[in-house]
Amino acid sequence: VDIGQLQACVLNGYPGTVASLWQQAGRAGRRHSESLVIFVASSSSLDQLVVEQPDMILDRSPEAARLDPNNLIILVDHIKCAAFELPFQKGERFGTVDTEDILEFLTDAHVLHERADRYYWMTDSFPAHDISLRTSDQENVVIVDQTAKHQVIGEMDTFSAMTLLHDEAIYLHGAEQYQVEKLDFEEKKAYVRRVDVDYYTDANLAVELKVLEENKSDGAKTFGEVSVIAMATLFKKIKFGTHENIGSGPIHLPERELHTTATWFTLDERFAYSEADLEDQLEAVSDLMRRLAPLYLMCDTLDLFTTIQMKSTHTSKPTVYLYDRYPGGIGLSEALYKDADMVLEAAERTVSDCPCESGCPRCVGMVGYGDFKQQVIRQLQGLKGTI
Repeated sequence: VDIGQLQACVLNGYPGTVASLWQQAGRAGRRHSESLVIFVASSSSLDQLVVEQPDMILDRSPEAARLDPNNLIILVDHIKCAAFELPFQKGERFGTVDTEDILEFLTDAHVLHERADRYYWMTDSFPAHDISLRTSDQENVVIVDQTAKHQVIGEMDTFSAMTLLHDEAIYLHGAEQYQVEKLDFEEKKAYVRRVDVDYYTDANLAVELKVLEENKSDGAKTFGEVSVIAMATLFKKIKFGTHENIGSGPIHLPERELHTTATWFTLDERFAYSEADLEDQLEAVSDLMRRLAPLYLMCDTLDLFTTIQMKSTHTSKPTVYLYDRYPGGIGLSEALYKDADMVLEAAERTVSDCPCESGCPRCVGMVGYGDFKQQVIRQLQGLKGTI
C-alpha cells in the first residue's frame, strides 16, 4: 500500500507507547508540507490523561530500549556471544562482572571448553541465533497459519501465550483475525486459521505470587525478587462496539512459573468500611497503576503485570504487586520503585479530576458507589505520604 499520498491520520486511542504514537502519526504528510493527525481518546485513564496533559506525550522522547545487563539470563547469553568471538582468560571480567562461576557453568554444560586457563567456544551453533531481541524468555511459541500451507507468521513468549494463544483465542496479525485451532504447549507451536468474526477474546490468569527477597524498602513500597505461578483458567468472547460477553470457555494449560522482580505497595485497612470495600480499593489502585505506570516507565502497557492480595503472605496486609513480565526482570518494576511518587500523583489526579460522583471505569476502573471515589483518593494520598 502506497501511503505517501496520505495527508490525514486518525488515532483510535493511545497505542501504548510514545514511539508507536509517532510512528502511526508519521504515516500522514510524507510527500506534503502539512498533515493532520486526530487523536480520538477512549474512556480509559491513560487516554484521558493524554488528552488533559498532551505535553506529557508531545514533549517527551520515545521509549528507550530497556535492558538489565545484570539479569542472569541476559548476562549468560552475552557471555556466550563474547566467548564465540574470543576465548575468555581465566579470571577475566566481563565489564564489571566476575565471570568465573558463569564460565564454569557453561563448561559443565559443554558449551565452553577449558584449556590452559582459557575458555573456548565448542558447539557448532551460533549463539546469537538463539537470543530474542523482544524477551529474555528462552522459549517461544511459533505461530503457524494453516490457511497458508503452514506458514509461520510470528512468535510469542510462553508466558503471554497462555492468555493470547490458547485454544479458540482470537489472534491479530497484520490486520487479520486468526482463531487458534490448537496450542501444542509441549512442542511450542500454535496452529491458527484465518477467520472474520465480530468479537475478541480475553483470558483470565490466576496468579500466585510469593516474595523471594526484599532488595529495597521505603515505607509502604518495597522492591524485590518474586516467584509468580500463573495459570490461565477461562476466556471470554467480547463483542466489538458493545463489549458485551457473548460466550466463554475453559482453558486447559499447565501452570507456568516466572522468577522476576516486582514493586509492591501495602494499603491502609483503616480507609475501608468493609472487607468488600477494601478489595474494591485494591482493584482500583492496581488498575490505575497498571494503566498509568507505562507512561512514566516509558514501556509498553503489556510489559508490566499486576496482582493483588487481600492479606499478603509476606506483608500480612492488603498489597498491590506490579511485576516485570520477563524472566529475571528488565528494570521496569525497579524504575517504578524510584518514580512511584509521580505515578501515584497521576493516579490521584486522574480520580480527583474525573467529573463522576462516586467512581467510573474512566477513573477507578469500575462503577463506583457511595463515597468509593473518596476512599480510593484517601488510599492514594496515604501511599504518597509514606514513601
